[in-house]
Parts: sequence; C-alpha cells; structure tokens
Amino acid sequence: MDHMDFTRLNHQDIDIEPLEKISREFFNTYGGKKLFGKLFFKDLAGSPGKDLFERLLARCGYENNMSGFFQTIVSMIGSQKRKTIQVNGTQLPSLYLYHLLETLVPGNRLYSVKTVDQLEKTAFVKTEDVLTLQAVMDQFPVRLSDHVIRQSLVSEGVAKQYLPFSGELDLAGHVITFDGHFKKGVLEQMYQNRVIFLLDMHCPVYCRFCFRKHKKKRKEKTPTPAEVMAAVDHVKADSNIREILITGGEPLLNKANLETALNGLMTIDHVQTIRIATRSIAYFPDLFLSDNSSYIQYLLDKNVQYLKHGKQIEIGVHFVHPDEVSIQSLSIISKLVQNGIQVYVQTPFLNGLNTNGETLGQLFGLLRQAGAKIYYIFTPCSPIHGTKEYWTPISKAIKALQYLRANVSDRCIPKLCTATSLGKIEWQTSGWAVEEDPFDKTHTWIRTPYTVSYFKAFIPDIKQMPDLRVNKEGTLDARFQVVMGDDALLAFNRPDRIKKDPWPVRSLKEIIKIRAELLTASRLSPSISPTPSRLISRAHKTRVEMEMGSGEDAFDYLTQNSDITDVVVYWENDADPDRRNIRALMDRLTRVPHLACIRICDRQLSIRPGSVTDVWIEEISDWCNFSIGNPVRIEIETWFLLPEEILAAHRDVAEKLIQKGVNIYANVPLIRGVNDQPEIIVNLAHKLRQAKIEFHHLYVAGLTIQERFNSGCPVDSSTVIDIASRVRKDCSGRQIPLYIVQTPLGETDFGIKEVSEKP
Repeated sequence: MDHMDFTRLNHQDIDIEPLEKISREFFNTYGGKKLFGKLFFKDLAGSPGKDLFERLLARCGYENNMSGFFQTIVSMIGSQKRKTIQVNGTQLPSLYLYHLLETLVPGNRLYSVKTVDQLEKTAFVKTEDVLTLQAVMDQFPVRLSDHVIRQSLVSEGVAKQYLPFSGELDLAGHVITFDGHFKKGVLEQMYQNRVIFLLDMHCPVYCRFCFRKHKKKRKEKTPTPAEVMAAVDHVKADSNIREILITGGEPLLNKANLETALNGLMTIDHVQTIRIATRSIAYFPDLFLSDNSSYIQYLLDKNVQYLKHGKQIEIGVHFVHPDEVSIQSLSIISKLVQNGIQVYVQTPFLNGLNTNGETLGQLFGLLRQAGAKIYYIFTPCSPIHGTKEYWTPISKAIKALQYLRANVSDRCIPKLCTATSLGKIEWQTSGWAVEEDPFDKTHTWIRTPYTVSYFKAFIPDIKQMPDLRVNKEGTLDARFQVVMGDDALLAFNRPDRIKKDPWPVRSLKEIIKIRAELLTASRLSPSISPTPSRLISRAHKTRVEMEMGSGEDAFDYLTQNSDITDVVVYWENDADPDRRNIRALMDRLTRVPHLACIRICDRQLSIRPGSVTDVWIEEISDWCNFSIGNPVRIEIETWFLLPEEILAAHRDVAEKLIQKGVNIYANVPLIRGVNDQPEIIVNLAHKLRQAKIEFHHLYVAGLTIQERFNSGCPVDSSTVIDIASRVRKDCSGRQIPLYIVQTPLGETDFGIKEVSEKP
C-alpha cells in the first residue's frame, strides 16, 4: 500500500504557530530519556537556555527555519510507506508525530469501512489491487479509529495490525479457534475456577489477527442484561469459580451489560476478582478520556465498592508494538494504577511486528514505567483464516524470551504461553511439545496438565471436547496447529520417574531456622561484573541490588551505568532501619535519571506486617513519580516459604499500598522437606492472590539458602514440573510465577534452553 497525496496536509500555508506551541509544550512536559530512549538524546546538546525542541530543530538543520521543519515532516508523512520519519539523520519520536497529527488531522471518530474507496479517503492509503482488497474487506470487516489512523500514517507496526491486506485471503487454519468447553448464553468456561463473560461482540477497531475476525462472529447478537444475569446466576451456583474475565468484543462499549455484571458479581462470596479485558486503551483511548475521563472514574468507583466486599477489579490490556503506546494510553494506565486498579499486559506474538526481543523490550519497558504488570506472550498467533502472515514458530518466541531475560528487568519478563484447544500451558513447565502429528505435519501434540476428570467437573459431555489423547502419566495431550521451528523442542513423552524415598518433612525447629535465615541473612545476588563495594551487586545488566549503608562509590556506580533501570534496596538484617537513613537513600535514588523502579525488600513486612504503618505507606507512595515523561515506580519485595506465613494483615497492607500505586510481589525458594510439594505451592499461590501480593519468582535452585539446606539433594526437575502443572491446573493464570534458576551469571528460566531459530 502507498499513501495518497496528502491534500489535507501538504500545502504551503500550514499554521506554524499552534504547531510550535504544542511542540514546545510536548517536549517540555514529556522530554525524558525513559520515554524517548537514550538514542534520541545522543548528541542533542545545545546552548544554555535553549529548550529541548530548539535543540531538536538545530540537530535537524532547521534552527532558523521552523516553517521548513514542519513542511518537511508533513511531506515525509505524505510520501513514505509508513516508515519512521528521519530528518537529517534524526529519528523523530512517534509520540511526538502523533501529537502533531492530533492537530493536523484532529478527531476521535470511529469508522466502519466497507469499500476500498472509503478506506483510501479515511485512512490515507492507496492500493493498486482494488478487487483483491475489496474481497478481503467483504470477508473480514474493517473498523478504524482516528487514533489508529494517525498512528498508522507513521508506523508500520500499527498499520499492519489494523489495515486490511491481501494475505488475509489465505484461508489456512481454522474458522475460529476452540473458544470454550462449556457455553451458556454470554458465559464460556475453559477452566474449573474461572469463566468468561462475553458482554458485547463489537469492537471500536478490528484487529486483523483476531480469532473472532470472521464476519459472522462480528455480527453476533448483542446480549441483553437478562442474559448477563443468567450468567451471574450460574457463577453464584458454582463455588469453584473465583475469577471472572469480562471480555467480548469490547465489553466497555456496553455500559448496561457491564453494570449488570459488576453489580451482580459483587456480592457473590466465592468470587474474588473481576478482570476486564480491553484493547481500547491502545486503539481507542477516547473511550476512557472523553467526558472528563468519566469511564476511568466509573471503574475506580466500582473498584472501591468491590474493595468493601473483599474483592478487586483488574484491567487486562493487549499491546503488540511499542508504536501503539501513546501519551493517552500511558496516562490511562497510570491513572488506574495510581488509584488502585492493577493493569496487566498480554501480547500476541506476531510475525513482522514484535518477533524480536528488542521490540518487546521497548514495549514492556514503556508499559511497566506506567505501572502495568507484564503477564503473557501468547505464541503462536491463533491459527485461523486470514492470519497466516502473522504465524511464527515457537523457537522464535523462545529466542525473544531469552533476549528479554538478558537485557530487560526481571519485572518485564512475561510468561511464554500457548492457548491450546484444551487450555493454556506455559512452555517447558506446565506443558511442552510431545511430537509432530504423524498424519499432519502442521499440527503438534502438546502435553497439558489437564485431565479428563478435571473437565468432567463442569462439562456435560466430554465427547464434545476437541482432539485429545491421554498420555501415560494420565494428563491430556492436545492436538494443536503450530510449528516448533526446532526439533530439539519436541520432548516426546515425559521420561519415567525414578522412584526415590520422599524427603522427610522437616521439623518445626528446622523450618523456623530456615525461615530466620531467609529473612535475616544478606541476600545480594551474585554480581555479574565487578562493583566498587561488597554492599552493592550488579545482579543483572539492568538491576543493582544494594544494602543500606552503601556509600558514595555505589551512587557513582549507579549514575555512570545508564543501563541500570532497577535498584533493589535490602534493609539490614531483621532490625527496623532508621527511617531517616531510608529517606536520604530514597531521595538520592529517585534523582538518578535512568532509574525507572526502586524496589524495597522489606523483611519486616514478611514477618510483621503490622510494622508497616499508614504513615510509612504514605511516605513510600510519596517517592512514586506518576509523570509520563519521568516516571519512578516503587515496588515492595517480600519473601515467603509457606502459605501459613501469609496473614490477614498482609492483605491489609498490600491493599493500602496498591491504592497508592505501589505494587507488592513475593519471591519463594523451593526447599526440600518444607515447600517442595505441589499442594503446598498451590495453597501458597492462593494465599498470595487473596493477600493481593503478586507471585513473582519461584526459585528452583541456585540461591545461597538452597545450596545450604538442599545440599546433596536439590529439587529435581520432575518435582518442578509437578508443581508447575498443578499450579496451572488449580490456579488462575494471574497466580502463576516464573520458575527461576539462580546462576553465577544471573537468573535463567527453568526448562528454557538455547534453540536454533528457523523461519
């Protein structure tokens, strides 16, 4: 596709004054390295007193020719094939270009685009093969927003998601992926403990990779509030259901159905969490921001009501490419998180869009700075009609994950997940590829943790299930259309376990000793490179861990190493630290320009949650910076061994922190004879979820405490697989940790090994 002539923009009498004004305001407000990246600021020096926009003009060669600068930008937008805009070798930030286009091509309208002619006029595109593109649009409807049209003008990463293309006529794959083992009206159920409510089948914008992209799916009847209440009654009658995912379509388009669902579910005792899935934060932010951000306020008010009933609302968002991230989307996420609604990110892995680690790292970094939690990479794309150009082998996703592990914060690492026809698995822990289907090489048998009895608990007729088989360990294999990309990823059947005598349960005295050591001994991770002090460790390219009392050499080290985005501060031993020392330390850390997150390892919170007072919570939250241009997140790190350690007081503290925009997460080491049983970790995951503490890392091996107390008999891989399988089957996806091995060179993902990447 080529652009049309930019007749609405490309003329000589562009009004320069408003463009200059918004440009200065934009760079003065948002012009930070955390948002634009270090590369943009390279060689962007200027005379004293000059603002960032003036320095940009000078570097682009337009220091005394502002009119020429804007004319050049407009002409490049009109002539390029949705590529990045570079002026005199300087790549202009997409966020800035979007800001200009909001003035040049204003509006927040939605368009149902039915013809190629309408597409050309609406989205400024031109195609030579009109008949082919019209055939695509007849088969797979097109909807756009002004927001994504502006983004598509300067970003191929956005255009490829929303604009129709001829490859959609390739009907490889399925009409729709299997979307629920049990259906009843608006309700779909894939798992025992959670259900889906489909409140509206329409979307403001249609993604070309959507698994509901067929016209017949896009024209399903909108459910009524009465049908929503029937789904609520189904949940009320099944005490196993703890979480509801409200989705669609776009559920926020149907306020009446949303209100019915939220009000009906609020008083059901066994329901703990409502998760609302929305893509509008990315492609139609005006849904949240119009009418003085009334929808944001509605959700915040509903969450306050839910808190009074001991429940919470979470928002799930999909972002694919960093160019989708706008000032608007960042402000929406930040506003929700700052006021107590947690936001989590799911990302489909799409060929030609985000299948390299660098792109994903940039995306996750931007979203995490706004307060979002990085949750899933879905791989592969749903194998349905019209999406073949997006398909990728699993080996490519593993390569991208390995890049992320080496180059971004551990708090930006997603779980690598595939939604098989039976249910989700995380690769190499709760599931793996067993073998290619011998009769159809496009399909692979994937081991899942689910069993026939698991599904019989809520499915009337198990014979209606998709292709499955029972493996020799008693779980189910799913037949799924996927290419592995590396034969080494075909694990075949799980080897027979060697029978060993069970590790004896440790005495209470031993457990108390292990617990005390976990919470009092120095826990700085091994440093991957030399540091100036034993009180500071370079645990990762992006993370430094430091003890209280670190001196000037530590701060010099932090300042000089701009790759560091995270600092974990460990308080000394188990004593209450001097609050004045902490204030001084935090005041200095928050001024380090490249730090995006300061993580406080509060050992007292683990054993004495009452020590975290309201005054202290208020002070912690004051260190947060919720600005878009220079954000600083504050997170609290805790460590636990057993579920009984988590008290009601932990939930009280965590809830207060979350209401101030401070996330709290837990790490857990596996210790033989203490917590190395699946049922213990499942119970721990449930307790953490109830306490609103994120289950971050389950350390399998490598920690100092494990080398000491697991000496001679480390936790074996079969035990880890048993634990991961049980957690995936019995818990919500939001309760699943990352399974980690600590090594002298840093943390690695359990089971993820080097692969040969094939196209």
